[in-house]
Amino acid sequence: MMFGRVPGLAPCGPSGGAGAVIALELVRSAADVTALFGSEPCTSRLIAAQRQALWLDMLAFIPAYLVFLLSAVVALRRASLGLALVAFNLVLIAGALDFVEGLILFKLLGGLPGEERAFTGLFWTVRPKFALLGLAEVMLALMLWRGALAAKVAAGVMAAGGVVALVYLFRAPHDPAMMKGHSVAWGALLVAAGIGALRPAVLGLKA
Repeated sequence: MMFGRVPGLAPCGPSGGAGAVIALELVRSAADVTALFGSEPCTSRLIAAQRQALWLDMLAFIPAYLVFLLSAVVALRRASLGLALVAFNLVLIAGALDFVEGLILFKLLGGLPGEERAFTGLFWTVRPKFALLGLAEVMLALMLWRGALAAKVAAGVMAAGGVVALVYLFRAPHDPAMMKGHSVAWGALLVAAGIGALRPAVLGLKA
């Protein structure tokens, strides 16, 4: 992932098992922030790294996944127009929440350890964002399932990833399994997209 290339992007203290980016998104209090950013000189390095990661997120990653997921919804719309409309809106709302989250995080990084309203804002953007993405993944999987065997295999993997991500979001959001669930779902969708581009008949979906 592109964030792995950002120098210094590692927690300076306890993060509950999450990487630095997800741990910051999930902070609920000034105490969480203080623990994550530790002490100098690590604190300053992590602040700079988080800012760089935020720019990457807002200028590259969010637009990229929006294009990817929305294109998939459009490509699969003939399988179920109703599911496609719902999934399209879920992805759009998730992307909007992601941008708002980024603005909150920029403000938080400018005044650590942050204020209560920032943590409230993060709670109501980060968790709904991940929930909507997980639901969209399941909906895309349901549309894929209406194709041939290859499409059904990809759909099964994608649905499993989306469900795992949703379960861990509500039970243990800091666990790396949450993000792995999303990664598995997107990976399965990417493989299906590649097959569909090269040999669409294999997926057996309506053109």
